[in-house]
Amino acid sequence: MRDLFDVFVESSVLGLRKPTHGSYEIACERVGVLPREVVFLDDIGGNLKTARELGMTTIKVDDPDEALATLGGLLGFSLAESS
Repeated sequence: MRDLFDVFVESSVLGLRKPTHGSYEIACERVGVLPREVVFLDDIGGNLKTARELGMTTIKVDDPDEALATLGGLLGFSLAESS
């Protein structure tokens, strides 16, 4: 799976877990972006709260299709699978 990602951040290696600010800050640093440039998706409200506190745009994932539609709207293109 690691080959599919530019950066892979393991909380167990860092000794930090979501929703600590440090875990998000390290991930942003490694990717080379500011928190305000991030869209963070999660199904846990506490994780989203911390991301918002850092300035990230957040999307609560209750329904994956709805979350992808919301993300697509933010990005300006559809992420839905074409039939």
